[in-house]
Order: sequence, then C-alpha cells, then structure tokens
Amino acid sequence: MPHKAACPCKYPGCVHTTHTGYCETHAHWYQPPERAVDTRPSAAARGYDQEWQAIRAAVLRDAGIPPELRPLYDVHHTPEYNPQIDPDHRHYTLTPLLHGEHSRETGVARGRGGKSLGNFSENRRCPTNFSAIKTGGKVKNG
Repeated sequence: MPHKAACPCKYPGCVHTTHTGYCETHAHWYQPPERAVDTRPSAAARGYDQEWQAIRAAVLRDAGIPPELRPLYDVHHTPEYNPQIDPDHRHYTLTPLLHGEHSRETGVARGRGGKSLGNFSENRRCPTNFSAIKTGGKVKNG
C-alpha cells in the first residue's frame, strides 16, 4: 500500500496518476538530470598547490579570521588569477571573502552576473564581527 497519494502524470494532457512522476505509458519521457563534468586540470595544475595553501592560510590569519571559521572563506585575487601572466600569488591583491560572496564576485568578473547574499552583504569583506557570521548576520547583545 502506498504511503502517499498518487499525483497526475507530468506528461501534458495525460490523465493517469503515478507515484514516480510519469505513468507507465510516458515513463520513457523521464530524463535524469545530467551533472556537469569538471574537465579542468587539477587544482595543483592550475596553480593552487601547497605554496598557495600556505599563502591562503597566511592571508586568513593576518585578517584575524579565527581558525574554526577559515573553511567558510575563499581568498579573492585582484586582478583575476592568471598563471600564464603571473604565477606568483603574492603579486596579486588577496582579499578574504565568504565563499558565496567570492563565487558572486568571480561570476560578475567573468560576465555571469551575480545574486545578492542578503544578510551577509554587510559582512562580506573580512568581517571583524565573527559572531554575526555564526548567527546568520544577527548579533546577540550581551
């Protein structure tokens, strides 16, 4: 016996009901979503090797970010990192950004647009109020 009620088939105009999305007649219409295949070279081959890990740790430490919050951060290169032009990360301006904000800024720089992060917008560049990050932008008094 099914645990939930049957739903109409997703095929337009079909009157059958199903528990899986498409009825038996239209089951061949179901296409599982395709996952993007990452064809990029490894991170180390792109210039993010052990030396980069040490530089990243130093940038986050110098910004005063506590060790338990460092996994939430990415280090943003300005201008965008290009190992063919200059492979030395220290020749770029390195800024700690929360992961979502870093993704947004990278997308904007590459012409993909970006979405606002709401509560984190005031904390986006190396916040000093780390309790605001832990509580989703709301600071507890006391």
